Formats: sequence, structure tokens, C-alpha cells
Amino acid sequence: MRFGLEMDERTSKQENRAKKLQVKIGEKTAYVEIISLRNHICAVEIPGHEPIFITKITDKDDNPCWISIPQGNDDLAKSVGSYIEEYLHSNDHHGG
Repeated sequence: MRFGLEMDERTSKQENRAKKLQVKIGEKTAYVEIISLRNHICAVEIPGHEPIFITKITDKDDNPCWISIPQGNDDLAKSVGSYIEEYLHSNDHHGG
């Protein structure tokens, strides 16, 4: 019976991943959940890695940029953030 519960949990995780944005990062797929559009906060999960959060901020020169929380994954945040921007803008143009 415990095995059945583990299978259900895995199935639930797979179903949740299917509902998230999928972003190709090299040969891996990042699963992105938009937590807050208003505050630009997203959860990013790459299988085999600890999940991170990314957020859009403005730097000291007032330029927008994406960073990771905790810091150290800013290149990933920039790549995923760019994809999110494109995704949101393309949906705006298509009435979504």
C-alpha cells in the first residue's frame, strides 16, 4: 500500500509539471510556475536540482533584470526570465 502512495505522489508531481511552463535550458527542461505576475516571482524546478525562485528587479541604473533567490543562479534566472517575458507578451498579442 505504501508503494501505491509513492506512485500517487509521483503521478501528482508529473501532473503538476505538465501545468507549468516548460523552458529548455541546454539539454534539460526547467518547469516554471508563475507565483505572482504582479511581483514577477516564479518558481523554477529542474529535475535533479534544488528548486529556486526568480524575480524581476531593476538594477542601480534602473534597468530591469531577472535574479535568482538564493543568488548564484542568475544566468539561469536571466534565461528563464527572458522566456517568461516572451511568453507573456505573445499571450497578450493573442488575446490570452
